[in-house]
Amino acid sequence: MEAPKLRSMFRNVRTEPRRFAFRSRHLPDVREEWTERKRRVEAEVLGKPLDGGARGISFRKGKGDEVLSDRAERRRAAIRGARRAALRAALIGAFLCWLAYQGILWLEGSEFANLMNSLQNG
Repeated sequence: MEAPKLRSMFRNVRTEPRRFAFRSRHLPDVREEWTERKRRVEAEVLGKPLDGGARGISFRKGKGDEVLSDRAERRRAAIRGARRAALRAALIGAFLCWLAYQGILWLEGSEFANLMNSLQNG
C-alpha cells in the first residue's frame, strides 16, 4: 500500500523521495540475501573453498606505524594549507582596503567631489 501522492509546486529532482515499505510480521526478519552473504563470508574467513572459486580474505599486518605517520603528515599538510589560505585572504583584504582608501582620496581631489556633495545635500 502506497500513500497518495500530492502535487507540489516545489519538485525534488536530486534525491529519491522517501517511500513507505510495509513489512509483514508473519515473514521472517532475516532476508535470504543476508543469510547467503553471511554464509559466504564465514566460508571465506574459515578458508573453505567456495562454489564460485573466489579467493579468501587476507589481513595485512605491520602497517599500523606507516598509517599513523601518513595520517599525521596529511594533517600537517592540511594545517599548512589552511594557514596559507588565511594569510592569502588577509593580504587580499588588506589590498582591497588600501585600494578603497586610494579611491576615496582620488574622489575627494577630483571634480567628482562637487557632484558627490551636491547629491549628498540634494
